[in-house]
Amino acid sequence: MKNSDQDKNKPVVDSAVSADESADKTRIAPSEKKRDSQLSNTENSNQIRDDKTRIAKNPKVQGGADDKTRFAPGKSRQSLSDAQGSSDIHDQSMTQDDSNSQDLSDDKTRIAPNKPSDPDATQFRPSERRGSKSSAARHEPAKADEPSANATRNRRASDSEQEDASPRQGNLLKKRFILEKVLGAGGMGVVYKAKDLVKVEAGDKDPYVAIKVLTEEFKEHPEAFVALQRESRKTQRIAHPNIVNVHDFDKDKSQVFMTMEYLEGKPLDQLIRQYKSTGLPSDDSINILRDLCQALIYAHEQKIIHSDFKPGNIFVTDKGVTKIFDFGIARAVAKAEHYEENLDDKTIFDAGDLGALTPAYASLEMLDGLEPDVRDDIYALGCVAYELFTGTHPFNKIPADEAHRQKLKPKKINGISRRLWKAIEKSLSFKREDRLASAEEFLELMSEDKSSYKIPMMMLFTLVVLFVVYFQFFREQAQIADESEIRNELEYTLRIENYRDALEELLVTQSFTESWETDLWTEFDGVSQLLGSSDTWLASSTNQEFIQFVEGNKAWQLSTRQTIYASYLEKIRTSLTDKSFEQAESLITNAYRYVQDTAELDAERKQLDELLAQQKEMLAEEQRKAALAAEQEKIRKANEAKFAAENAARQKEKEAAAKKLREFNLALSNVEEQLQCTSTSLTMRNLTTAVEKLRSVDMNRYKKAEANLVSSLASCIGQIGKTQPERATELKKGSLRLFNRNKVIAAVEIIPRDPCDKSLAGLGARGKRATCKDPIANLGNGPDLVVIPAQRGIKAFAIGKYEVSVADLNLFCKDSKSCPEETTTNPEMPATNINLSKVNSYLTWLSVKTGKKYRLPTKNEWLYAAKSKRVALDPNRNCRLNTRGITKGDSLVRTDLGRQNGWGLVNYVGNASEWVYDKGRKLTAIGGSYNISMEKCNISTAVTHNGEADSYTGFRVLRELK
Repeated sequence: MKNSDQDKNKPVVDSAVSADESADKTRIAPSEKKRDSQLSNTENSNQIRDDKTRIAKNPKVQGGADDKTRFAPGKSRQSLSDAQGSSDIHDQSMTQDDSNSQDLSDDKTRIAPNKPSDPDATQFRPSERRGSKSSAARHEPAKADEPSANATRNRRASDSEQEDASPRQGNLLKKRFILEKVLGAGGMGVVYKAKDLVKVEAGDKDPYVAIKVLTEEFKEHPEAFVALQRESRKTQRIAHPNIVNVHDFDKDKSQVFMTMEYLEGKPLDQLIRQYKSTGLPSDDSINILRDLCQALIYAHEQKIIHSDFKPGNIFVTDKGVTKIFDFGIARAVAKAEHYEENLDDKTIFDAGDLGALTPAYASLEMLDGLEPDVRDDIYALGCVAYELFTGTHPFNKIPADEAHRQKLKPKKINGISRRLWKAIEKSLSFKREDRLASAEEFLELMSEDKSSYKIPMMMLFTLVVLFVVYFQFFREQAQIADESEIRNELEYTLRIENYRDALEELLVTQSFTESWETDLWTEFDGVSQLLGSSDTWLASSTNQEFIQFVEGNKAWQLSTRQTIYASYLEKIRTSLTDKSFEQAESLITNAYRYVQDTAELDAERKQLDELLAQQKEMLAEEQRKAALAAEQEKIRKANEAKFAAENAARQKEKEAAAKKLREFNLALSNVEEQLQCTSTSLTMRNLTTAVEKLRSVDMNRYKKAEANLVSSLASCIGQIGKTQPERATELKKGSLRLFNRNKVIAAVEIIPRDPCDKSLAGLGARGKRATCKDPIANLGNGPDLVVIPAQRGIKAFAIGKYEVSVADLNLFCKDSKSCPEETTTNPEMPATNINLSKVNSYLTWLSVKTGKKYRLPTKNEWLYAAKSKRVALDPNRNCRLNTRGITKGDSLVRTDLGRQNGWGLVNYVGNASEWVYDKGRKLTAIGGSYNISMEKCNISTAVTHNGEADSYTGFRVLRELK
């Protein structure tokens, strides 16, 4: 989960606006018309300074009693189900008087409610318990630790019970808080506007508070609930004017709830959306940032890290005060630092484990699951600061790990000082060590741009804040001390109920497996320790309901102990009857934990010991008889084995000799079968296997037969060489290795076959197997060739399938070092811009390297090969064409592009014209080129050439055949 339920359970706000926009003194957002006017008319700075719609300046800090920045309800008549579907719990369409509400369609001044957002995939949904976290949550309220007991916890209520237990509007909690209306809902609970009757009785003009009632789903996870209660205590220590106050955490029967401060204004995320294109005004942004820094500095000094710091968790009141909320489920790293916490009260709740982080504002380390650090909040502060000045997220809401992978950098903000930009930029560093170390450092960087005369005023303001915080803190200590007992009793009650539920479920199954017994003892021992520690609570508690609860559970514990003991006795007796002695012994051992009078168990133990002794005696007698019988059987078998072994040895010798002869004859027949010399019988692998097998069977017999085998093999190799010289060559090499360079085999002569055999004549268009090329030692192969069949007056010959390419010519230049390689042209293009002298040098080099005769073709040979069996030319040949918007033939193309003729020639017409010799050794360029028009570009196109280099002429090789 990428987000917590905090987005849905924010303090409730009143964002209703008057129909008269000019009367709006809160400057939440100007109208579109006014905003456009302000943006376009930048020269009228006085008009902007006089704008009365700006966020009110932060007033001087006052005491908690005078702070009017309460959570105010929105104006909505939405139902609970509507509230749960909304991504905010800001009610924006409620009339001023619920009792006199009118039809919404008649109210033209009311702000229309937002459309319901898509289901929030980031809201908190309780997951399975984690062992380490759940165990940590099991600390006794006073001193003694309790064992972990998560194995059997599964507190589920039926749908009807949940429905009956859910609070409704008009309900009364703790005989003090009247729930007036639903303000919103989320994964943790439902938030109500409530009236505090104590404040009403005291004549308080503002008797309202916001109450969050935890859902049944959340209460199924008691460890998370207990952790949240402890975090609420830590939050109460954060007495600061820029942090929303959580008053208390309490329980009324099955309903668990928390009371919070009640404010009027708007969440910062709404303000940023209203200024999405421009960002908030600079002075408003700086005032908000200063408040945020002050709050974070104070929280970090208390060792509390927020870990879900974002615009949605920041609130700007109508008086211009910025406040941070949802510190109640932030990561707290404080350990036993205050007198009301015991030394074992370590951090037991990690908001990250329950999804309480927002990926777009979470640091890289948070996403990687590292330990929390104040610099996590600094990263989020940088994101918020960037949005304040620009209206957009620095990385477009991309999480830090992905932004880091993409190497994203925030675009510099114009219109702010260099020091402030430095503070924001460093805060947005992906690595902790590169960020600002604290919010205090951020505040110093943004504050140093101010004039020096403002420094004393800031110091005075800080002293006033510290004085108010100091006074407020000590005034609240008495109240916190009084409420400590209530919170401890609440935690104690929940834990007792958890143990009872688990034990009752276990006693229903009574499986008596090892895990069941372990779980049963863990739960029973846990509740026993908890009830055993309650004397100190009873001595100091004045809550009669709580005292009765403890006494009732002590009686329940005694009854449950007796029930467990009786179940154990019944199971023990059944095990003894079934002769399951091992199970009975384990059950008796474990049953002693549940009883003080052990007489019955001792009797069962004595009976078990007697049965075990009888069983042991009977087993020993059976083992003695079995050992005697085994010894006699052993002697008999030894005698039989001795006689059998002697007979078998003699028979084995005879059989071994006969088997060896049979194996040799079989192996020899396999070798002779390989040497029959059919077209497929002789393979080097099979021959090697057969010969090695023959040698391994009987080397002496093999040596006598080797001469005949070698003679047959040499004859076979010579016979295969007549039709398959390549295969015969490989067979000869392998045979020389197999028979250690035998002279008879070495003397076999194999005449290699021409790769351009006349059997390939006329087949060049059938694919690679119908083409040929001559190998060039250590350099690869020559050009691809196709064999042209003989005709009257023309002998069979091989001719280049393609025009000679730049790559072919570069191979010659590299090896002969007679010319530089062409590196600026595609190697697959035809070789042009060369003279006849270079062509002749290439043909001579190719003839020497391959041992074959290469030359330029005559005109008649070229025409015969080009016409082949197909007279029709390729309609897409590379010649110049410009008609009906089709243009081609403006440059050379690769040698292998184009349709081949019936004998496999490609690009014989068009592309590059090709040199041939006409009668009298007259050099001619034939076949046309890419710069010849399509009508004149055909087989008969020929011009006399002087042999000089040009960009239109190349050549194709001819190889003579014997």
